Amino acid sequence: MIQITKKLRAMSSGSRYYGVMEKSDQAGSNPPARTIIPHELALFSAIPPALLDENGVARTFTSGEFVFRQGEPTSGLWIIVEGRTAIERTGSDGLVYTTGIWQPGDIVGIAGIWDGSGYPATARALDHPTRLFWMERERFLRLHRSLPDFAEAVSRMLAARLRYIQELVSDTRGRPVAFQVAVILSTLSTRAGPDVALTHEDLAHMVGTKRETVSRVLADFHRRGWVESGYRHVRIVDADGLSAYVEAGADAVEMSARPHHPPL
Repeated sequence: MIQITKKLRAMSSGSRYYGVMEKSDQAGSNPPARTIIPHELALFSAIPPALLDENGVARTFTSGEFVFRQGEPTSGLWIIVEGRTAIERTGSDGLVYTTGIWQPGDIVGIAGIWDGSGYPATARALDHPTRLFWMERERFLRLHRSLPDFAEAVSRMLAARLRYIQELVSDTRGRPVAFQVAVILSTLSTRAGPDVALTHEDLAHMVGTKRETVSRVLADFHRRGWVESGYRHVRIVDADGLSAYVEAGADAVEMSARPHHPPL
């Protein structure tokens, strides 16, 4: 196995690392890229860096490339190091639903790690590059059995992930599309800053609606002065206004933000 820390430092093209690195885009049009080093994550604090290096490998993906696909056997644990990864599930109706957009430091593909079942969804890289730290399933299980503090950290992480998903689902279930989009934008901007690098299509997959519907919602949010929508990203310009809309429950939704249904 490669030395993961040295590998990631080599991939940084000379940029400095302090656990979290901010790397400006050369063109200046995109938000800074955030990069992490795996052994500085709280999850791996119980694993000596050298041991972690021996049990993991860095893998790089381009935008749109699949990290793993729904139904494939769970090969191991994935931790996002740089870029973002979308988790997409194909429903019984054949439509693709985005169930999450995960950032550096987040773990994906852990659902089948213990029983060896298939991945319940597909992971797709959203950025170029998207880099992940991968630990083969048997190596992960061996460390999980031999290091109690690591096992406890995994349990805490899973509990936090479950709580986050439950809160998000309970907050948005059955709500209007505009409210769901507002919750997603507010949540992502809180985690990663005001520039949310998602397309209208990405947001539509997350909500389970059409791209045109999301475009109408964002146009309405723009008129309210909450967001600015650019090429492949949405910038939150009034986080307080957007948050107030979410906290109020979005009881009233502009007609322009609702999907249009022709009369029967």
